[in-house]
Amino acid sequence: MDFSLLGLWNQMGAVAKVVVLILLGMSMYAIGIVLERFLTFRKGKQRSLAYLGALQPLVSARGRLGEAVALTQSYKDAPAARVMGPALNDFVAGLDGLGAAASDAVELEMLIHGVTRGMERAKKREVAALQRGLPVLATISSSAPFVGLFGTVFGIITAFQQMADPAKGGGGGLASVSAGIAEALLTTAVGLAVAIGSVWFYNFFVTKLDQFSAVIEDSAGELADQLTRSTRGAAPAAAVNAGATVTTA
Repeated sequence: MDFSLLGLWNQMGAVAKVVVLILLGMSMYAIGIVLERFLTFRKGKQRSLAYLGALQPLVSARGRLGEAVALTQSYKDAPAARVMGPALNDFVAGLDGLGAAASDAVELEMLIHGVTRGMERAKKREVAALQRGLPVLATISSSAPFVGLFGTVFGIITAFQQMADPAKGGGGGLASVSAGIAEALLTTAVGLAVAIGSVWFYNFFVTKLDQFSAVIEDSAGELADQLTRSTRGAAPAAAVNAGATVTTA
């Protein structure tokens, strides 16, 4: 009796082979999601940190908000830029729209509040985009053991049928049906392997997503505070670069 993987595959029934193929397909799909999400998270983090590093001196200095708005064009692939860039654009446009009323603390507070709400909505969109594929990974991790168990049930049924039928070697006892039992256990083992790998990577990406969301949320809050300080007691012309062009988000 050949108990190698190839030997077990040749001895498997049709149902067990279909189950193993399904599990292999699930594992390949999970690997594709893992690789794509890993590259997306790494690029998004690197570009976002670079954007935040370049943005900080611009929003800290009075009169450079126009440069901060223009900076977004160079970091369109950064999630942080897609959250804060439109907010900066809306803020500068709002200051221009207020005109002389821009020196009113109440008007400025309402403008900052609107910008903050806009950043919150943009952050939710970015987080939803970063979550793409993770629900599928969670589904694979939770369903793979049951798919393997489905094949195991059929393998056990086949093994007991062989034990009960002398014509199929049942008279030989357990040794004569060991291949059927091994086939049954193999499908469960494959299902568990797929599930374990999927749940590990799912938890890894969920943790990374939480950390990334915290960075964006903290940076958005800091930006709102910086915008408040940059316009406090200053006219609109002092808060924005002279001649700076406001881009459309």
